[in-house]
Amino acid sequence: MTNRGRKPLRMKQGELSAELVKRNYYIDERYAKALSVLSALTGKELSILVNEALQDLIAKYQPSTEIDLLNIKPIKK
Repeated sequence: MTNRGRKPLRMKQGELSAELVKRNYYIDERYAKALSVLSALTGKELSILVNEALQDLIAKYQPSTEIDLLNIKPIKK
């Protein structure tokens, strides 16, 4: 069975080296429409815009925690 979905073009061209994880989330329809318009206006792919938004969200709430949210690792037994 092959992987579903498409990777960002920047990753295929070697410009993006992050490890990507495919997730399914439900968002308000108006946000989906707004993201589509922003994607067209900026020329950025939807995945890139969503990652930028998540980065801003984490930066907003990270200072109120003692846990580094971007470096969470599983506990080995």
